[in-house]
Amino acid sequence: DDAALAREVREAREVERHVVDALRQDGTFDALRKRLVEDASSKDELRSVVANALANSAALQKIDPARKMTEKETVDALREELEDTVMTAFSKELWDLMTDEQEGLGRELYEAVYAARERLKKAP
Repeated sequence: DDAALAREVREAREVERHVVDALRQDGTFDALRKRLVEDASSKDELRSVVANALANSAALQKIDPARKMTEKETVDALREELEDTVMTAFSKELWDLMTDEQEGLGRELYEAVYAARERLKKAP
């Protein structure tokens, strides 16, 4: 029945919201987010993507040395050119870290969510 399914979906979303709220309140959310960014940033594969993108940057190659670009202009040009490539690689690395339930941060995230759900089940 559609009404029962809709109710189940609403209840599941409510549980998810409560779990995220619990993880935020106890500091777990911020701690895991910080470690995810640190771990992803330290990956050689990601550093290689960024280095290759910079080495092949059309924006850097067409800089006219006679015209001094400001740092902001340079950063803006690089962001416009490379943001999609770098952010896609970064997002993939974050996703891989978060979804590996066997070890590392993915496992810690899984365990933190499980523990929060169990605490919420016991709460009045």
